[in-house]
Amino acid sequence: MQKLLNIGELADFLGFTVAAVSAHLHRKNWDAVPKPIKLGRRLAWPVEEVQAWVRDKIQARDEQRVFSPSRVGRPRRM
Repeated sequence: MQKLLNIGELADFLGFTVAAVSAHLHRKNWDAVPKPIKLGRRLAWPVEEVQAWVRDKIQARDEQRVFSPSRVGRPRRM
């Protein structure tokens, strides 16, 4: 049987507050929190899916190309 996280445990795992997780869920911001499953009126997250979601986020971050910072402001006179 899979271990399930409730909203408080998910918030602790991700380093968010419960209010922040609730706000992301209300906005359906799936980039900030993984999609839940419904158990009656309660929401739950399988631990394996949350860990896989975090791994995917890390992999996506590592695959991004690194650009040198562009200069801001007026170009220098030569």
